[in-house]
Amino acid sequence: MKRYVLTMLLAALFMGCGTTHKTVFEGEPKSEAEQAYRAAVKTMENGSYEDSIKSFHEIKLKYPYATRWATLCDLRIADAYRESGDYSQAAVMYQTFIRTYPAHADIAYATYQAANCYYEMMPGTFFLLPDPWQRDRKSTSQAETALKVFLRRYPDDENAPRAQEQYNEVRRRLANHELYVAEYDFKHEAYQGAAARAAGLLAGYPEADVIPKAHILLAHSYLKLNDPVSAKRVLNQLIEKYPDDAYAADARAWIARNPEVP
Repeated sequence: MKRYVLTMLLAALFMGCGTTHKTVFEGEPKSEAEQAYRAAVKTMENGSYEDSIKSFHEIKLKYPYATRWATLCDLRIADAYRESGDYSQAAVMYQTFIRTYPAHADIAYATYQAANCYYEMMPGTFFLLPDPWQRDRKSTSQAETALKVFLRRYPDDENAPRAQEQYNEVRRRLANHELYVAEYDFKHEAYQGAAARAAGLLAGYPEADVIPKAHILLAHSYLKLNDPVSAKRVLNQLIEKYPDDAYAADARAWIARNPEVP
């Protein structure tokens, strides 16, 4: 039964990978290369991704001097891989396009889609699996870097609002991963490692929702390392920055119970 439910969830996920729009071309094609390009685009948008990729490659070989259309074929090949759900290959193709045609009019689009592919490659959330931040974080780190680059270079692009939402989610996951590792170290009595992770979380992800909890974990780690002075300093920072948080109440209670700590 669990396998059946997981299969249905996966099916629902990949149903959302198809094209959501149809390209509308203006006027009649002015060359055989353009006509072939239009046909290949329609093939892609009808869901025949493998056939469209083959057609785009054929256009590049048959019309190598039709610069505009041969160049666009490279971008559409990346689109076809993305629409088919092959985000890894699509990301490679978008990055190749970016390096090859850095001044192209669609460079912002390619930059976003490369970042979007890394985002789509992040571990998903399924009730039968551990939380995403407990699993492989490679694609999540790639998404953070790529989205940050896109937002810095193209803050006014039409994809910027969506990219910002994705970037915020990526940062949330990475912060949760840091907390997860810090808690793991603490539970296994690796207090030095827990303190280093918690301190890194406070410095690297100051906007994260888990920051108050990270303060508490860092303070507990310092106490385990027989450093109550540092623990009190961290708790005071928590009270100052998050006075209304529930963890701040715990911090005040500890400080009240330990007046002798300078």
